[in-house]
Amino acid sequence: MPDFRKRFDSDFTCLSYLAGLKWAAGFNCRRCAHKVSVKGDRNLDKRCQSCGYNEAPTAHTVFHSMKIPLTLAFEMVYRICVSKKGISSLALSREYNLNPKTGYNFKRKIQLSMKSSEKHPLEGLVHVDEFVVGGKEVGCQGRSSETEKKRVVVAVEVIKSKKKLLMGRAYALSIENYSSSELQKLFDKHISSKAKIETDGWSGYKPLSENYKIKQTYSDKGQNFPTIHTLIMNVKNWIRGTHHSVSENHIQKYLDEFCFRLNRRTFINSMPIFLLNRIVTTNHTPVKLSERGYYG
Repeated sequence: MPDFRKRFDSDFTCLSYLAGLKWAAGFNCRRCAHKVSVKGDRNLDKRCQSCGYNEAPTAHTVFHSMKIPLTLAFEMVYRICVSKKGISSLALSREYNLNPKTGYNFKRKIQLSMKSSEKHPLEGLVHVDEFVVGGKEVGCQGRSSETEKKRVVVAVEVIKSKKKLLMGRAYALSIENYSSSELQKLFDKHISSKAKIETDGWSGYKPLSENYKIKQTYSDKGQNFPTIHTLIMNVKNWIRGTHHSVSENHIQKYLDEFCFRLNRRTFINSMPIFLLNRIVTTNHTPVKLSERGYYG
C-alpha cells in the first residue's frame, strides 16, 4: 500500500495514468469516429477536431461521473483486489468514511471489471463439481430440487507435482438447477474441449461427454476430489466470513471476484495495475440501488 500510494499521490497523477491507458492506441471520437483531437475543456481532456465532442479520461469508465477523489478510488481498487479475503461494500464504506450507497455502487462497478474475459479456458486435468451457498435447511440434502440455496458449479485445473495435487486456475458459475443444460454453461464458457475432465457420478454430466472428454468417478465424500473440495470450502468460508451472505441477484459477481483473485494469486504485485487496465476498458454500467443484497 505505501508504494501504491507513492505512485498515485495526486488526482492529476491518477488522471494522467487513466488517459495514457485510454488513448494508448490513439484517439477515436465516440460521436463521429474522427481520429484527430485537440486540447479539451480541462487538463488531459480531448476534444474531437471534427465535431467538437469533448471527452475526459474517466468518461465511460467505472470512474465515470464519480464524486470521490481519484486517489481514494485508486486506493479502494487496491484494497478490493489485493486483500486475500476481500472487503464487503459496507466495510469499505466504513473504512473510507463513505456513504453506504457510495461504497455499494463502487464495489459493484469494480466487480463488473473482475468478470472473466472467457478467453483462457481451463486445460489439462480439470475437476468439476457443484455446491450450494446458504444456511441449513431441513429435509434438503445433496442435489435436492426443493432447496432455496444458491446453486453453483465450479471447475479447477489440477496440477500433479511430486505426488501432490496443486490447484491451478478456477472458474465458478451460478446455475438454476443441476441439469445438463445448466452444467454445460460452465463447460462452454471456461473449459477447453481438449481438457481431461473428471467429475463424480452425477447423471447430468453424461450427455456432455459427446463434446468433452469426461471421466466419472465415485466421489467417496470428496476423498477422490480433494483439490476442488478445498476450493469449495474456501469459497464458502470467504462468503460466510467476509460477506455473511449474498443474494441470488449478486452471487455471480462475488464468484467472479473470488476467481479473479484466485487466478492471479501469484501476481499480487501487478494485480491492481491489471485491474485498473480492466476498469478503463469496461463500459460504465449504472448500478440499481433497488436490487436485493444492498449490503452484500
